[in-house]
Amino acid sequence: FGFRSVFRMADGESVRVAVRVRPFNGREKERGAKLCVRMTDKATTMINPENKQEKTFTFDFSYWSHDGERTRPDGYNEPAGPGAGTDGATYADQMSVFKDLGQGVLNNAYEGFNSCLFAYGQTGAGKSYRWS
Repeated sequence: FGFRSVFRMADGESVRVAVRVRPFNGREKERGAKLCVRMTDKATTMINPENKQEKTFTFDFSYWSHDGERTRPDGYNEPAGPGAGTDGATYADQMSVFKDLGQGVLNNAYEGFNSCLFAYGQTGAGKSYRWS
């Protein structure tokens, strides 16, 4: 990727909101956690496990990284294929997230604009998932 690529922010655009669902961690697996979210395109649907009532939210980006991946020999997780995740979701790998969000932030910073990538969430919720 070149720093002067097509990923520039549009005029007047300053905030993008994205949500990413990570895999269950060891503690969640031990406690028998149940999946209560579904993603389709930009829509994220939360499902109440008690009454199955659904609430859908729309974001600039909804990234499914809970399942549907395969691990390459170099350790990188990539999509196992379109629709390979739960409910037909396609795994969002690090490169997809970087292309959509990180590249623009990096380009703007390189061009001298103030830039910030902010991750918000509960402790242990996965904000640093796959930053290594």
